[in-house]
Amino acid sequence: MRRLLRSRTLLLAAAVVVALAAATAAVVMAAEPATHHGTRNHRARRSARMGVLTTAASYLGSTPAQLRSELRPGKSLAEIANATAGKSAAGLIHALEAVERAKLATASANLPSRVSAEVDRTHTPGLLESSAGYLGVGTRELRAQLRAGKTLAQIAASTAGKSEAGLVAALVAARKTALAAAVKAGTVTQARENALLPKLESDVSARIHRARRSLRG
Repeated sequence: MRRLLRSRTLLLAAAVVVALAAATAAVVMAAEPATHHGTRNHRARRSARMGVLTTAASYLGSTPAQLRSELRPGKSLAEIANATAGKSAAGLIHALEAVERAKLATASANLPSRVSAEVDRTHTPGLLESSAGYLGVGTRELRAQLRAGKTLAQIAASTAGKSEAGLVAALVAARKTALAAAVKAGTVTQARENALLPKLESDVSARIHRARRSLRG
C-alpha cells in the first residue's frame, strides 16, 4: 500500500512539473512578437499560445485578435499590461497563474482514476498479432509477406496445416474475447457488443481478403 501511494505521489508530482513547464513555455511564446517557430508541434504551440492570449485579453479587457495585433510591432505582454489603465504585468501574471492552477487542480483530481484505468487495462491483440499467432509465424515475417502484396487469406491457404476458414475462426474468437473484456471494463456497452457480434465473421472475412502492404498490430 505504501509503495502504491508513493508511486501515485510521484506520478502526481511529475504531472505537475510537466504542466508547469508547458504553461511556462506557453507564456514565453505568447510574450514574443509573432515570429516563425518552426513546423514541429505547430498545432500544440498554436493552441497553447491561443489559450494564453485568450486569458491575457480577458484580463486586459481586450480581444485575442486585438492583443495579437498589439504584439506584432514587437511589444511584450508585460509592456501592454503596464500600458493599460488599471492593469499591470504582475496582475497579468497572477491571472495566467490562476488559470494554470485551475487546470492543474482538474488534472490532479482526475489523475487517480486515469492511473487506475491504465494499470487495469488489458492487452488486446490486433489483427496482425492474432493472425501471426494462428499461423505460427512471427509478426515481422507476416508483415513482410503482406508488404509483398499477399492477403492474409492467401497466406493462411499456403501455410501447412492452416486454412482461410481456420484463420477466420481464430480472429473471430479473439475479437469476441476482446469485446467481452471491453464490456466488463465498461469501455464498450452491452448493446454495442450485441450489435457487433453478428457482423464479426463477415467483417473478418472481408479484412483478410484485403491487400495490406502496411498493417499494424
